[in-house]
Amino acid sequence: MKIQNMINKYILIILFWFSTFPLAAQNTFNVKTLGANGGKNQLVTTIIQKAINDCAASGGGMIYFPPGEYLSGAITLRSNVNIHLEAGATIFASLDMKDYDIPGKEERYRHPVLLYADSAENISITGKGTIHGQARRAYLPLESVDGFIKEETEMARKSGIEMKQYNKVEPFTFLVFLVNCKNISITDVTLFESCNWTLHLQWCENVKIRGINIYSDLEKGVNADGIDVDGCRNVIVSDCYIETGDDAIVLKSTLSKGKSQPCENVTVTNCILTSTSTALKIGTETHSDFRHILFDNCVIRNSNRGLSIVVRDGAQVSDVKFSNISMELNRKHFNWWGNADGIWLVVLKRTETSRVGNISNITFDNISGDVQGTSRIEGFQGMPLKNIRLNNVHFRMHAETKADKRATDGFRAHDVDGLSLTNCSVEWNDKVTELKWVSAFAFEKISNLHLRGLAGKQAPGSGAPAIKLTNISNAIVESCFALAGTGTFLKIIGSETKNIFLGENYSHLAAEAVETDPQIKKEIK
Repeated sequence: MKIQNMINKYILIILFWFSTFPLAAQNTFNVKTLGANGGKNQLVTTIIQKAINDCAASGGGMIYFPPGEYLSGAITLRSNVNIHLEAGATIFASLDMKDYDIPGKEERYRHPVLLYADSAENISITGKGTIHGQARRAYLPLESVDGFIKEETEMARKSGIEMKQYNKVEPFTFLVFLVNCKNISITDVTLFESCNWTLHLQWCENVKIRGINIYSDLEKGVNADGIDVDGCRNVIVSDCYIETGDDAIVLKSTLSKGKSQPCENVTVTNCILTSTSTALKIGTETHSDFRHILFDNCVIRNSNRGLSIVVRDGAQVSDVKFSNISMELNRKHFNWWGNADGIWLVVLKRTETSRVGNISNITFDNISGDVQGTSRIEGFQGMPLKNIRLNNVHFRMHAETKADKRATDGFRAHDVDGLSLTNCSVEWNDKVTELKWVSAFAFEKISNLHLRGLAGKQAPGSGAPAIKLTNISNAIVESCFALAGTGTFLKIIGSETKNIFLGENYSHLAAEAVETDPQIKKEIK
């Protein structure tokens, strides 16, 4: 027994020795011992940058930030270097533009960047500390109308809403921008109040982002996206908490100096998101394709839009899955993109000369939530979206909290080839209603439509049908449920309607099961 105790004692000594050895062998540079000890009033960019350069030149290691405050301008990260912020350590972005103009620096991004890397490998940002952007905004009269929300802005004006919005105040700093980098790890840190996109990854490969916290003001944080994955491949984002003005997690393929790259092999999972724009999004910058993307197991709260794919620059978006997501959506100020809608897929042209892209092979599984806006799936004229599937998607429609009312149907789709909805429902809040509310489901110009197990009724006070089909070809409607209080359950119209098969539907609670134009009755079986 004594021998065993001695062995255990020596094992503990050896384990302790090895546990301390990597810290010494890791080539650690403590910025405080190197002179960065003046707090928030001392600009320490030069000290930090020298530590990074020396660390990289000696083979790599850790730049260690003990608890304390550090004020810095632009910092360039190097290969094989870990930026580690201890709990209680905060790097503050300088508010002086000249601190982002470093003589002899490589060409940078179009705006100031606090932490920057180009063509680096094996870089990481870790620890429980904080990177603080010190963003400032001003509430000013509307100077110009965002063309993307021109109609919504006019609706707000006519509703008597004050035509003012928050604008960024210089410097328009990005907290972290990494371009052309490989083998990136960002874990545990807090990124706070960025003026522009908080964490932007462009053309990067093999990226792991885990357990980080991102915050920007929900009312004022214009352009303060959380995470922008831009033309990257092999990316995992997990276990993050993001509360931000503008999009929370968004995939893009921007065009920079004539170059863009596809975005592929991306997984986003186990995140809690709040956004004044869209919580989980692809687009709108879509110059290269998107493929093999999974958004899974996320909670969305108090956001202006849940899930969206918006193609404006000609990309092909394919093989994307949204699954196991719950959401609570609330309308925001008119200048934010979003209608408190659960789902929006759309193909548009940014300019008259833009290419027309497409969206295909998209799946929504097990999506539910409280919403205030119409979910929409919208193809481009004559170029339908393809193979869109919704399974177990359930939305509860509530009255909008803003004066400029936008919602109509619960769910609407047009210009799609291959659309399937299985076990989906729209439920209306009948205590506080909207005059513009219409049908639970409305479909127009759809070919190869399959509806199975839909449940719903018309909006309270509306004379519309629960389900409306307009110019539909090759459709199966089966095992669908008319809820109590339904007027007309299914309305089928349109001169282009053909080949409609009605299976066994449960419409006995409806005042009228099916309404259709006499001239197309022969197309309904």
